[in-house]
Amino acid sequence: MLNEWFYSHSTWTVAAAICSVLLIIPLAGLYFFHRWVNWHDREVDTSMTGLSYALCGGVYAVVLAFVAVGTYESMDKSAAIASEEANSLGSLAFDSAGLPKELAEHVRADVNEYIDTVTKKEWPSQQAYHMEERNYEEGWTQVRRIGLDLTRFEPANEGQATVKAEMVRAANDLFSARRARLLAANAHLPDAVWQMLIVGLVLVIFYVYLFGPHSFKIHMAVTALTTLSIGLVLTLIVAMDYPFRGDLCVDDEAFLGVKEVSLRAFSEEKEKPAASEHAEVVHAP
Repeated sequence: MLNEWFYSHSTWTVAAAICSVLLIIPLAGLYFFHRWVNWHDREVDTSMTGLSYALCGGVYAVVLAFVAVGTYESMDKSAAIASEEANSLGSLAFDSAGLPKELAEHVRADVNEYIDTVTKKEWPSQQAYHMEERNYEEGWTQVRRIGLDLTRFEPANEGQATVKAEMVRAANDLFSARRARLLAANAHLPDAVWQMLIVGLVLVIFYVYLFGPHSFKIHMAVTALTTLSIGLVLTLIVAMDYPFRGDLCVDDEAFLGVKEVSLRAFSEEKEKPAASEHAEVVHAP
């Protein structure tokens, strides 16, 4: 339920919600802690608290940075996988020019149909995290059909044999990239990592409570700034945890670009014969 809310709202809305929670609860806790534990007692052991806090806070900062970098790298890798899949489709569309006309048109039609399936059906399912196999079976069927059409094709000459080999390789790359994309769309941080981050956050906040500054307002400000800093990093981790969800998700622009280019190339190819026939009629004696 919480995940659905996170990824159905803008990143700034999620950031405001997380930072608000990390402001209100710790500051309320500090208010009661300050009343229950005398600040004179805490001031005496501030040096010891500072040494312990430096160790605890440093370890937590390293873990937090490690998780944030890991989620960023995961999203970057997911974007590369989607681009690789789109590039394989582009190769199939353009290399089809070396095939017989009927088969070439059939392959390009399958490529365009596959792009429509990915962008109009699979991408919304990925964004909603509906990763059931039935939502992606149509795409698998289309990929298999493209592969079968190419493997059944018998080249008539050496040029067609070379084109077939390249297109079979592109079809295999498409299969691999598609599988990698679906695996990436299903990946996210384990619950154990989130539990560790939350427990570490509680420990860091409690260490801040143990300091004994003379000014309670300064103590409140330090606590607020600490939790806000952590809240912003946690928002970034949440935003990138699921690579194909939320505002910062991997988009389908690579697929749409391939579709636009391949359709333009196909339409231009169909217009050329018509233009040639028209020219012959005009210049006929």
